[in-house]
Amino acid sequence: MAGLNQKAPARRIVAIGVCAALYTVIGLATFLGIFTPVLGVVRFWPAVFVPAVFAMLFGPSVGGMGAAIGIFLSDLYVFYATGQTNPLLSLIAGVPANFLGFYILGRVGRSKGEWKGWKFSIPLIFLGVAALGPLAYVEYMVSMGMVGTDAKWISTMLFLLAIIIFILGLVGAILRREYLSYYVGGTLGLLIGGLWIGFGIWLYSQIFGLPITGDRIDLALAIYFFLWVFGTEIPFILLVPPILDVIYRAFPFLKPTFGNKG
Repeated sequence: MAGLNQKAPARRIVAIGVCAALYTVIGLATFLGIFTPVLGVVRFWPAVFVPAVFAMLFGPSVGGMGAAIGIFLSDLYVFYATGQTNPLLSLIAGVPANFLGFYILGRVGRSKGEWKGWKFSIPLIFLGVAALGPLAYVEYMVSMGMVGTDAKWISTMLFLLAIIIFILGLVGAILRREYLSYYVGGTLGLLIGGLWIGFGIWLYSQIFGLPITGDRIDLALAIYFFLWVFGTEIPFILLVPPILDVIYRAFPFLKPTFGNKG
């Protein structure tokens, strides 16, 4: 038993490093590929499934630290490649948002929650916000003239995405009760992380101005940054349980036990 305890910190450090590396590489692969819409300074970021998996397998501190390091490394690349962000903005918005979001995901997701009665509606409320968030964001950008009216077709695609998100969440909540704590933790973590990003960017812009443009954004735009982050990343959070199923079958010892939150 003593040997296992001595190995646990080393395993956690290795897991953080692997999580950060995968998060950075997959995120940048997405950024350099074709699925990379950028509205304002907020990128499309499906790589969030990586720290979500690590938070569930190795504990909230691993997921949180791996995400924080990974997003900072990816932001450094984007800074040198495009100037759309910078290290200070990353430290104010991206790094703490990623740590908090995935720490909460792991903390709640690895717990034994009693989601009965009225509590069962909590993940559905989160899903409603997630489903409509990106649609509201694009409509706002169009109405403010920040993107052209030719982007209206995106609204149709986002409406279909909203339906898919809600169906995924509803089916998961009903059929996969064993993962309901994960769904709640994932939506709550992404909610808090998205809010931190939105208002972190707002705070930075008030002091320094946005990268490249130097603009100061208003609070309304900060809210829509949050909605974009929350709504576009929640599908990749919801799709993590099937990945966990495969890993738990291959490595049963990685399945968390209640009361061992990591």
